[in-house]
Amino acid sequence: MSRGARGWTELAAQVVLLLVGVGGVQVAAERTNHRFDLTPARELTIAPATRKLLAEVAAPLHITLFFRRGTRERYADLVRLFADANPRIDFELLDLDRFPERARSLGVSSYGRAAIEYGGRRAVVLAAPEEQLAGGIRRVVHGRPRRLVFTTGHGERAPGGGAEGYGRLAAALAAEDYSAEAASLVDGPVPDGADVLVVAGPRHDFLLPELDAVAAYLKAGGGVVMLLDPAPLPNVARLLASMGIRLGDDMIVERERRVLGSDGLAAIVELFKRGNPVTDPDAGAIDTGAVLPSARTVDVGAEVPGVDAQTIARTAPSAWTERDPARARRGEEPSAAAGDTPGPAPVLVMAEVGHDGDGVGRRRGRLVVAGDADFASDAYLDLLGNRDLALNAVAWVAGEEALAGERPKQVPEVVRPLSPLVLTARDARAIFVVSAVVEPGLVLLAGVTLVGLRRRRG
Repeated sequence: MSRGARGWTELAAQVVLLLVGVGGVQVAAERTNHRFDLTPARELTIAPATRKLLAEVAAPLHITLFFRRGTRERYADLVRLFADANPRIDFELLDLDRFPERARSLGVSSYGRAAIEYGGRRAVVLAAPEEQLAGGIRRVVHGRPRRLVFTTGHGERAPGGGAEGYGRLAAALAAEDYSAEAASLVDGPVPDGADVLVVAGPRHDFLLPELDAVAAYLKAGGGVVMLLDPAPLPNVARLLASMGIRLGDDMIVERERRVLGSDGLAAIVELFKRGNPVTDPDAGAIDTGAVLPSARTVDVGAEVPGVDAQTIARTAPSAWTERDPARARRGEEPSAAAGDTPGPAPVLVMAEVGHDGDGVGRRRGRLVVAGDADFASDAYLDLLGNRDLALNAVAWVAGEEALAGERPKQVPEVVRPLSPLVLTARDARAIFVVSAVVEPGLVLLAGVTLVGLRRRRG
């Protein structure tokens, strides 16, 4: 074969191979659907917890979204992501000014609302952000909102108020279709229909009849979340001890890896037990750690028949547990000679209470006990993984495992004691040395070297 013929043959082969390659890529693209979200805040990806919830939609679900003219694309991307996640979900995007009668028939009276219809049920919710729309879907799929009862009468945190309150947590739970209320257990049992009982940072101990009501509620299959700051609570400690859970009368300090801006009492929690629905759910494990500003130890002390308890979170090994909380508050250094214990320290326990088969169709009671109440307050909720930790605990005790997992990241809206950019004191010193000493020193050295070379030449 001549040189020219050989060249044309090679060119033809290359063209054929190129066409085959391009055709193969096209076929693969048509048969697979994979999205790469490169946006800074991952606006084009729904959270794992939302995706798990959408997988529960087993019948046709229709979303009718009403927007203001010019804002259609603000909502279109989100509802398309929902529809892509489950083919049973379809949607309409309508201009409210052009379809006012349709909006009225669905109970919509303002812009940016979505009417969600499923199985003969309907809910009208905000169409954005993601957790609002997902909460509406949960409402129509499960049929009714969940009741969240906060105990009162012992100095507990309220579902509202200032930086120490739980207003932000209550709002996040409302987006997931929980309604928060407060109740005292002095006059009677836990209110009928309560799905979750929250004991949020009591400063004074409970009376025995109140704890009997909590125990009866757990035995009946209820869900309880106890967030307990360091404080003398002997009656509460005895109730937990009856279930094999040891509540320490101590305080955890973290001197070595102090969070920037804190007083050294903030415990950094970074050791999570794998395979549990609170810290490591199927819809996304907590992989950013958590900060407990003022924590005590909570651990499994003994096995108790009918109770399955496990410790699921511990502090970093550099933390210490001081036996005397007063010493910790005074800033005294921990010491093994004083009976203090080096970390890691247990801070979170989950438990199922009751024997399988107690009652017809009755599930076991669920309990989560954390050694701190500050981490879920308005001041600290959006630090690291605090939000997911608090919401996952509520979701699990309520039997809502579909809601446990990583959620959309929240943009800070209020001034808080700690910045969402969390640095340890060591990190802060390193940044200071590099920016204030090393970099200027290198510039000075380069200048001196340059001047010296010029003088030598000149």
